[in-house]
Amino acid sequence: MERTFLVPCPPFELQLSHLDRTFPPTHSKRILCFSLSPDVDRQRVVDYLCIAFHHTIQRVPFLAGSIVPFSAEEGGRPWLRNLVPQGSARLEVKDLSRELSFAELEKSNFSQNLLNTEQLCPLPDVAYVSEEPVPVCAFQANFIQGGLLLVVSIVHIAADGRGVTQVINIFANQLRKAQSGELGFPLQQRKDVYHSDRTALVTGNGVHGAIENHAAWTSEALNAHHQIRDVETSCQTFRISAKALVELKRVASAPPRDPAAWISTNDAITGFIWRSIMLARYRAGILADGAITHLAQPIDCRTLLRLPDPYFGNVLYVTKTSMPLALLADGQNGLAEASRMVRAELNSMTAEKFRDLLGYAERTEREFHTRGNIIEDLPEKGIMVTSHFKFGLHEMDFGSIFGDGHMKALRLPARGTVCGVVIVMPRLDDGSCEFLITEEPKTIQCLLEDEIFTRFTREGDALTSHLDQDAVFSLCSEDTIPPPIALIALSPTSAPAPVSSQSPERFQPKNTKTLSTLRVSNVDAPHVGTIRIIQLCRPEAKNAISRQMLQELEQQIEEIHSEKSASGARALILASALDDVFCAGADLKERKNMSLSETQEFLIALRAMFSQLAALPIPTIACVSGLALGGGLELALCCHLRVFSSNARVGLPETRLAIIPGAGGTYRLSKVVGLSNALDLALTGRRLEASEAASMGLCNRLVVVDAEGACQSADMKRALSIETSIALAQEICMGGPVAVRAAVSALAFPSEAMENAAYDSVLETKDRIEALQAYSEKRKPNFTGE
Repeated sequence: MERTFLVPCPPFELQLSHLDRTFPPTHSKRILCFSLSPDVDRQRVVDYLCIAFHHTIQRVPFLAGSIVPFSAEEGGRPWLRNLVPQGSARLEVKDLSRELSFAELEKSNFSQNLLNTEQLCPLPDVAYVSEEPVPVCAFQANFIQGGLLLVVSIVHIAADGRGVTQVINIFANQLRKAQSGELGFPLQQRKDVYHSDRTALVTGNGVHGAIENHAAWTSEALNAHHQIRDVETSCQTFRISAKALVELKRVASAPPRDPAAWISTNDAITGFIWRSIMLARYRAGILADGAITHLAQPIDCRTLLRLPDPYFGNVLYVTKTSMPLALLADGQNGLAEASRMVRAELNSMTAEKFRDLLGYAERTEREFHTRGNIIEDLPEKGIMVTSHFKFGLHEMDFGSIFGDGHMKALRLPARGTVCGVVIVMPRLDDGSCEFLITEEPKTIQCLLEDEIFTRFTREGDALTSHLDQDAVFSLCSEDTIPPPIALIALSPTSAPAPVSSQSPERFQPKNTKTLSTLRVSNVDAPHVGTIRIIQLCRPEAKNAISRQMLQELEQQIEEIHSEKSASGARALILASALDDVFCAGADLKERKNMSLSETQEFLIALRAMFSQLAALPIPTIACVSGLALGGGLELALCCHLRVFSSNARVGLPETRLAIIPGAGGTYRLSKVVGLSNALDLALTGRRLEASEAASMGLCNRLVVVDAEGACQSADMKRALSIETSIALAQEICMGGPVAVRAAVSALAFPSEAMENAAYDSVLETKDRIEALQAYSEKRKPNFTGE
């Protein structure tokens, strides 16, 4: 049964980005746990695995390459590395049936203590600076009694966490094809050369950059590397049930400072982990009273940079948030403040900030090594929380040989993890969350003795519907810790129910959902999926963007970003539920009562939401009827296309209010209408009629009426513009779903490299084959988004 299957390196030419090159040549490892029936033909399973592994390497040839340090001719700098087409990818098959059973693993909730790293994935230790070539990828299939443990190991330089997930998804697709007979022996080696220039996609674009702008980064020499050590016995996985997650988010959202202080479930999880570990370290005597704690979060910037899907390389920007232990420990507000600070860091992330860091790193690469500075804080005052919560690994189908096709658990090996690093695992099928904590044993013990921590992480759904009002955070015995910090009981409050809008609506798509400031609807798209319609609805304020509207728009946009399948939204239409106005910009009445700091917080959140809208991977259409002034026009400019009714009037009046456009108006408008027209509008502050807007290219469709319809009412004009927008969206969605997304990503930052990468993403799709077959059979294609 035991064997080694090698796939020689197919030809490829790959240029790593500077960010890729800065990572150490260590392997990211995933242990995928599958159950197998007792009478399964193991040899057949091995054949399927070999076929799938081979075709995965042909699809992603650099997985069979090697990592080597910069040569002397390249200027040395051993902390920088290249990926070269040398070597092979390896699939090891092992029989561990006598050592381990699936039933035993399942009973222990797949405990890391039972997963022997040396048995399951014995890759050699790699020094931070290695002269020897390091293989990029190795899989190991470990048969156990009643199951299979498939270990995927990929070097971090070649792929980040999202990239590894994309490789696993490709492998799952190939494995299903092998089981269906679509793929089989003999195996053919790829002949054409795989090309990928990551330097053209992930780059500072010549930005000068300043390291002072990035709290989590430094170019100083590493002085704490000796503190990184393997942790064998203090690595543990915890679980928060779906019911407990709802309660955790409710508690973390209270008390609501204002309607715009929205947090996601992942923010609540991160804030909860930050607070729990720091309190446990304090109780264990590791963290001193009065300490300032630090949280680092790697943020995936693929969406912000509008990269093609899939993009395998590193696109992680690490943020750093600091908070005094005393504030973190506050029982009334500590968890909520931590969660809000997590959200604030995410909202402040922009493509410009990413490029500023990368521009600095590229500019100084011959002098300094730009790296994360959280490493110095990990043993005591800092943690790094990496979230894979939305990765969707549990949704992947690996084929019927594994019963329902899904893995039963995902684990990371204990050996090789670093104290202070927390991994939030992909969301489970039942909606629950698992996270892996690596800490000193005494810290783990204090976590297990923490009443609040265990209340949320206990097995099953034993969590009560509300936390006891007199719940107090219990501390370890006083003889083992410094004097305790005073802690106040959690006292969660319920969020107010949204107020329904009573505004009449002429146009009523199906499946309408009414929020307090939005109406969200869906209409069927051609082939598969839906067209999402979001209508702004604040009749009392002419759709001015308030904190509440900002929060609800942010939630809707994040929901679309999280939809990965073609069955979700394939296009978005942003319109108004009011007849005479699209959006009047920011709510100046609300802003009048804001302090300077509150105004700055609002602008940060607004810009982040606009950037998220502009970075959506599906086509977006702004349907403008009536007035769109200031932030209203800036909102429309975030969409890919714009449809104007004949009564649309737009403008940027900010200079008349002694300010300037502050949410993308200056740079987005100039890209659409050119610098001269943008200067005209921004400097004069004048209002532009729909016909003039169309002549300068500000709108893509102008809905005009003939002489007989010149007296049409405003509601009729708005309805016609929405119908035109839907027709445009349906026309777009006649194309292949994957191809439409690829075209959006390629046009986001036009270049040969972007186009080549986007084109590669459609070559392996079923829709491309379907289009060719439909053409030959003289029929319309039936696309599925696969």
